[in-house]
Amino acid sequence: MSTSVTNTSLPVLAFRGLATVVVAGVAGQFLLAGMAVFGAGTGWELHAATGGALGLPVLALFLLSLSQALHGYRRSGALLLAVYLLQVMLAAIGGGVPFLGALHPVNGLVMGLISVRLVGLRSP
Repeated sequence: MSTSVTNTSLPVLAFRGLATVVVAGVAGQFLLAGMAVFGAGTGWELHAATGGALGLPVLALFLLSLSQALHGYRRSGALLLAVYLLQVMLAAIGGGVPFLGALHPVNGLVMGLISVRLVGLRSP
């Protein structure tokens, strides 16, 4: 094992692992959306269900960031949770207000970028 891995605490490794799950989930969401748009998937149901399930690791990241061992991750964990909640709201109101719905994929990109950043953050 490399020195950087052995010097990293278990909470930090768990946090980065969950952030990696979110990165993969966001990437999967783009794939599912593309499949729905181009008729290669089962429609939007799987995209919606996966998006809902993505809330679990996002919430876990936020809750972990509240621990003393991860105090340096609090702002980023809170930001990811806020952007996720905005994502859910944009999806919910997108049918009624198409311009706001159009921001849903842009916000998804922001979620992915925040998650990538969380994976690479140094130990607090």
